[in-house]
Amino acid sequence: MKPSRNKKTRWTVRASDTVSRGLITVGGVGTIAAVFMVCVFLLWVALPLFRSASATGPERMPAPFSARLLHLQVDEYGRVGWALQADGDVVSFRLDTGAVTEQRALFPGEAPTAVSVSPDGASIALGFGNGSVRLGSIGVDKESGLRAEFDETIPIEPPSPVRLMAHIASSAGTAFCALTADGRLVYEKVTQRKNLITGEVTRRKREAVLPYEPRAGAEPAFLLLAGLGDSVLLAWPDGRALRFNTRHPGKPVVEESLDLVQSPGLRLTALRYLAGQTTLLTGDSDGRVRAWFPIRDETDPSKSRLVAAHEFPATGSPVVSLASSARLRMMAAGHEDGSVQLFHVTSEKKLADLSAGPAAPVTSLAFYPKDDGLLALHPGGLVHWGLDPRHAEATGRALFTPVWYEGAPRPAHTWQSSAATDDFEPKLGLMPLIFGTLKATVYSLLFGVPIALLAAVFTSEFLHPRARRVVKPAIEMMASLPSVVLGFLAAIVFAPFVENVVPAVLLCFFTVPVAFLLGAYLWQMLPSPLTLRLAGWRLLFLCALLPAGVGLAVVLGPRLEGWLFAGDIRRWLDGQVGGPTGGWFLLLLAPAALAVAVLFARLLQPRLQQAARRWSRRRCAAADALKFAAGILLVLTLALALARLLAAAGLDPRGSLLGTYVQRNALVVGFVMGFAVIPIIYTVADDALAAVPDHLRSAALGAGATPWQTAVTIVIPTAMSGLFSAVMIGLGRAVGETMIVLMAAGNTPLMDWNLFNGFRTLSANIAVELPEAVRNSTHYRVLFLSALVLFALTFVVNTLAEMVRLRFRKKAVEL
Repeated sequence: MKPSRNKKTRWTVRASDTVSRGLITVGGVGTIAAVFMVCVFLLWVALPLFRSASATGPERMPAPFSARLLHLQVDEYGRVGWALQADGDVVSFRLDTGAVTEQRALFPGEAPTAVSVSPDGASIALGFGNGSVRLGSIGVDKESGLRAEFDETIPIEPPSPVRLMAHIASSAGTAFCALTADGRLVYEKVTQRKNLITGEVTRRKREAVLPYEPRAGAEPAFLLLAGLGDSVLLAWPDGRALRFNTRHPGKPVVEESLDLVQSPGLRLTALRYLAGQTTLLTGDSDGRVRAWFPIRDETDPSKSRLVAAHEFPATGSPVVSLASSARLRMMAAGHEDGSVQLFHVTSEKKLADLSAGPAAPVTSLAFYPKDDGLLALHPGGLVHWGLDPRHAEATGRALFTPVWYEGAPRPAHTWQSSAATDDFEPKLGLMPLIFGTLKATVYSLLFGVPIALLAAVFTSEFLHPRARRVVKPAIEMMASLPSVVLGFLAAIVFAPFVENVVPAVLLCFFTVPVAFLLGAYLWQMLPSPLTLRLAGWRLLFLCALLPAGVGLAVVLGPRLEGWLFAGDIRRWLDGQVGGPTGGWFLLLLAPAALAVAVLFARLLQPRLQQAARRWSRRRCAAADALKFAAGILLVLTLALALARLLAAAGLDPRGSLLGTYVQRNALVVGFVMGFAVIPIIYTVADDALAAVPDHLRSAALGAGATPWQTAVTIVIPTAMSGLFSAVMIGLGRAVGETMIVLMAAGNTPLMDWNLFNGFRTLSANIAVELPEAVRNSTHYRVLFLSALVLFALTFVVNTLAEMVRLRFRKKAVEL
């Protein structure tokens, strides 16, 4: 029978309960929905990065040319194209109908025998049968129509028809190279400097004949200039190539002889440079395209060598023509069977597979200046496609795996989103940022977690409640310090100070804990009545040991530097002086201490407990102090022995965990971020320890356990789930930290565990680059993807942490 109630709940109480329940429900669901919507928004912005490129068309039109083409180009508006014919005529035509708008002879009565056009079409060089060279530009203006401007004729002495031509034009001057019919490879460079005061332009002309010996029965087919004209490449149809170093035009040398096809029986059918004229594209008779660029020669650092960094699959149909984008590292390859393939060179992503027509070669290709179209010349006429490359450079492979960027000695994870030159290639690898985030988190937790947890154990289990009521709020107040203030102090105060006392700072990590432990052993040796009377002063006694440990580090720091690091730790870190023993000794101290602690706990401590049953309190304390001193001596001996063993094996920690010292480094960030996470870890951990029922403590103390034994064997295991949650909350705080890392970590996207080097985290990178990234769609979306990665990283860590916490809680319930 249901019991009846004598009192009736007032309607106001019921109404307030209903409203409260509704508000709590709405708040909880709203919070979950808000987090979910943030995730959806990040996905909405980032997912277009992985959409495939698209091509529309083809649209066909008749080819308005009366002779073989030497070059095909599209104007900046994508409305008019122009072409240079082999008879010396320039033809401009409409791209929508193919109708000729203007046709003129550049030099009436003279047809060029060789032509060179820059990858962006801004400049052109023509060689003639009379041994002369003319440099200029061709384009289409909106008002005046077809424009052709050439400088005065440059004669080659003695005169000989020009067979091949290559040139470079820049604000610093012009360089060209010509292969003549009599077998001479002539190089000429004109540099100009402008006086900023008078405006006078000074020109300097330098000429040279490159050391080239013609091959019997084989004529070169390709001639190219690289960079600023400091490298000349001459190639034959069989793939053999010579590369000349022309940095010093008075002393040109053959820098390298190489094979550009690397397969017997294949022929080199197409050759050109990407924008920037550093990466070389080669096409062969098997339909394969390779991208080459120079890297430093390991055997002779004064030289460079070409490497085939990227290779695209063969189609079986010879490559007839190549075209490169003036804005992106995108290239198009036209084949003999009429097919056209588009690739992004660095990411090696295929953007499109096109067909110009049935089984006939694509003899010329040209990208539209805005990369929104591609024009091809086919025996059936002109063919046009509309293009949308989207975000070709930001593939999953380019973002998360090593990529071989131009000039790099090997594939690597790299983040560099901007530079001062127009031909710069953005490097959008996210792994250095993810690595930097993990590095900052690991070093800050290594410093902050032990201090926070030990402080929580001390205040919860050993500190007088009256003192605890003062100490705990004081530590919690540390959480109110703004991150920007901590970052400012780290960058302006701590980093310059630490730079001058590095040995003493490193020694503090050893001397301060030793000083605290030594003080605890000395406290045990005091008579029991005295310790009871001085119990209220124990905290002050321990605090007084902190300056003692720091002072000992300051005194011993210079001696440590002289003994382990050849008197100068910064030069030692650079690898200029000393051997690896000192570094290994420093790194092995902590593992050696852990090994000795385990050894003593397993082997020595049980025997001491058996022997100490009949000892006095003072004798037990003396034995503990002697054990501590022996442990310190054993730790130092073990660390030194292992360090010498590793050094004898030829291993050196410099270049991995240790390396060049940078003022704003992981040591400073770990120290300051440690203080940022200590309050939150301490607060949660202290509350978890305080929640352990007092009857468990009373039972342990009543059974004869000491307060320390009670804390270690009863309280901490019971509160383990809460302690783990405290650490995970601190980890989340460290992962998302921005200002401290931004101001104190050097903001350099590196991938090494060097304690003395900087790094860049995901959050700091977003804060730095988001204002500038709005100008570039790909960069902007990659930053949102990095935010999504940070979101996912935190979610995964917290999910795993919750699973571990639940296991700890289950074990605590069983206890």
